[in-house]
Amino acid sequence: MDYALIDAAASPDAAPALQPYMEAGLARSLFERQPESSLADAGPWLVVLDGHAGLRHLLHVMDRRPGAVARLGADVGFEALFDHLEGCLDLRLADGSLAMFRFWDGRALYRVWQLLTPAQRKAFFGPVTRWSVRLQGQMWELDRSQLETSDA
Repeated sequence: MDYALIDAAASPDAAPALQPYMEAGLARSLFERQPESSLADAGPWLVVLDGHAGLRHLLHVMDRRPGAVARLGADVGFEALFDHLEGCLDLRLADGSLAMFRFWDGRALYRVWQLLTPAQRKAFFGPVTRWSVRLQGQMWELDRSQLETSDA
């Protein structure tokens, strides 16, 4: 299935535009069940890409903001992907404390990606088959097959 991961903090219009999709069960904020739930409207949203014209327009507008929209392919349904991504929100630091991993912001993921070990990359990718995000006018793309054959 195809999904989008939208950084709603990149636009004040994002969360209101996503509400109809949330009500239809096609979108949820990853902060929904987190201590940061009060910030859900400004957090990352997972959205099923269903071909709806309004959603295509929102993604087109959001794509103008660097790193604000990631397009994902996954071989699992919405709830399983949501649970996986929700489980990736926190990173355990060397001192044992937790930090939020802003992977939904393509700029942050791009910077951290080269620091991750191959095992960490595979664990992060989980059920995701491909991940792409527009950065500096170009698409940055990750594919599960890259993880299996090289140091992506």
